[in-house]
Amino acid sequence: MAGVLIVTDSSTCIPAAIAESLNIVVLPISVHLPDSDTSVIEEPDGSTWQLTGDLEHEELMSANHPFVTEYLSVIETPGYESALVVTPAIEFSTMYRNASLATELATRETVVHDARTAAAGQALVVLAGAEAAARGASLEEVLEITEDASRRVELVASLSSIEPILRSGEVPEEVFDHEVAASERSLFRMRDGVIEPLGGANSATEGLEMLRDVYVRSTLHGVDSSTIFHADAPELAAQLQELIGDVDFVSGFSIAMQVYTGRGVVGIAWLPAPER
Repeated sequence: MAGVLIVTDSSTCIPAAIAESLNIVVLPISVHLPDSDTSVIEEPDGSTWQLTGDLEHEELMSANHPFVTEYLSVIETPGYESALVVTPAIEFSTMYRNASLATELATRETVVHDARTAAAGQALVVLAGAEAAARGASLEEVLEITEDASRRVELVASLSSIEPILRSGEVPEEVFDHEVAASERSLFRMRDGVIEPLGGANSATEGLEMLRDVYVRSTLHGVDSSTIFHADAPELAAQLQELIGDVDFVSGFSIAMQVYTGRGVVGIAWLPAPER
């Protein structure tokens, strides 16, 4: 029998090949198109649908997070001794609550962990735990490693527009002041469940350089893992990689994340190496 089952959701944007190699179960998120009864169900790698320019400015319905029953179904997957469910920060989604309710109904020992971040930052937290589970670590050991990753993980990003994220209601308007809103790019950092504004940039190039500077200052002692992410902006992602060097993987934003952030987002998430 295998040890710890790792469960998360498709907003992490973990490439399907990586998730499969580490036996990570990725629950999809559904998104409803405006003026339609049709819901688009994401594949785990978020590759089934792109947010078009026309729809980007529509009043999209919120993405449907995995339900309690969906979490319960995967938690009870045969062949495992225990399960760890990693969700986005509770401040930004209902997934932690849904997963916690599922554990109350589960027959298998299960722990729900709030990653204290989201998207690519959450991906790095999930991967830290999954790699430990693949080495045969116990649930307690996997949780300890996952918690450590959540304390260290950093995420910075550059938005092409703050309109979609403000419309979502997930981020207070005061986070992005008028000066930042007037800039061509708005930058922010996510850490420990808090979104912190980093100012505005007058061009995409300046925004990338600002992201690089934040990354460099945080990795003076090295970096354990890193990923570049983007929302339909592969050219910006490639330019960012040129500035900072190799990362573990590059991934596109899932459609659920694009609903909240719009297209053109580019950023980096990383686990800085602890000071020795």
